[in-house]
Parts: sequence; C-alpha cells; structure tokens
Amino acid sequence: MHFTRFLIILVVLALLPLQSHAEDITVVTDIWEDYTNTNGTGFYLDVLRQVFPPPGYKLVIQYVPYKRSLHLVKQGVADITTGVNAGDMEEKFLALEFVEKDSVDMLVKNELAENWQGLKSLKDKNVVAKIGYNFGSVFEVPVHYEEKTQLLGMMKMLGAGRVDAVLDYKSDIKKLWDKSGLGDNYSIIERVIEKNAYYAFSDRNPAFKEHFLKVFPPLVQSGKILEIGLQYGIEARDLPQ
Repeated sequence: MHFTRFLIILVVLALLPLQSHAEDITVVTDIWEDYTNTNGTGFYLDVLRQVFPPPGYKLVIQYVPYKRSLHLVKQGVADITTGVNAGDMEEKFLALEFVEKDSVDMLVKNELAENWQGLKSLKDKNVVAKIGYNFGSVFEVPVHYEEKTQLLGMMKMLGAGRVDAVLDYKSDIKKLWDKSGLGDNYSIIERVIEKNAYYAFSDRNPAFKEHFLKVFPPLVQSGKILEIGLQYGIEARDLPQ
C-alpha cells in the first residue's frame, strides 16, 4: 500500500513541471498607441496572447525602437517583433498572414493639407519619419526624405519650419501635440500610405512561427481578430476577416 502511494506521488511530481512550465517568448517592439502600449495592452500584443496563451506560453515584452527590434529578431536575440511591413525585413522572417493594414498618417501645415492631392503634393518637400520606417520608396516624385529618432523632435522640426511633413500615426501624433508646441496651424492627413503589417519571427525557434501560421487563420475565421481590433478602434476594413 505504501509502495503504491509512493509511486503515485512520484508520478504527480513528475507531471507538475510539465503542467506549470510556461515557454518564454521574447517580443521586442516599438511603442505604438493602441497597438503596443507600455502597460502590455494593445492590438498586436493581445493578438499574440490569443495565439500563444498561458499557461503554455509567457510573453516577455521589451520596448525598443523599431529598427532595433528588426535587428534583434534577425540576430536571433529575440523571438518576435510586431508591425513589420514587407520590405523592412527579408521575407523568410515574416509570417505571411497579414495582421492589419498599416495606415500611416501625415502631419503638415494647414496650407499643404488644404491643397493636398496625394503624395505628389510632396514634390521637393522635406519629409521625415522614424528610423527604420523605410517610406522613401513610396514616393513617385522627388522628395527630400530623412529618418529621425524621435517623433516629438520631428514635430518640433515641423513647427520650426525645418521640415514640411512628418509621417507617423495619428494617435501617436495627437498624444504628443501639446508637448510639441504646435497650435491650430497644423493638420493631420490620414491614410497617406497603406501597407500590410506582419509579425516577424527569428530563426532561433522555428516552432513559434509554425504555431502562429497554424493558429492565426482559425482566429481570423472565428472573428476573434476582428473583435480585438475593433476594441482598439481599428477600422474593420484594416483587419483580416
């Protein structure tokens, strides 16, 4: 009898680590309002939690500039990064199931906004975006395009007349509006660039990417991805359905 109990205890103890151990997944990402908030919420992060739920997985989130996040995944230092456009990384890193349509907005003076006729209106203008965004290839007219480190700094450059346009996201621009010192003489033009956004996976654990490609499509079909996106104010037309 005692021997039987002893065997049962051994079996239970052997199973406990398997049941309680969570596989860590290192996610590196820039900070985007409603997509990757610093409190761990946001569309991209909530979707990953659906794909890699506890207790089997644990997301370890690190916030770094976008360009650095790409580098960390390429080097195999991190497992996943978010919001990657095709062309920003080699295709082998991308999970080619688009997560949302990345709609980029633009901050300009009211005069330019009132006469806006598409990207051709930026001919010979000074345009800036954050490092790693690689928007230079979208222009079909000559544009003086540069990339800078901080959105707030670029907004102040616009206010000082050093640049003509800032490419970024409306929610992030609005968050910094008061700090930038910009008044009513500036406007945000929405959706000037549209690209599909993907997750990128490193090569150090191919099982993570394989699991994503297996689990994500059923989540789309069930309406779960749409539900999460709508909770964060993302338009249905920008979400996979």
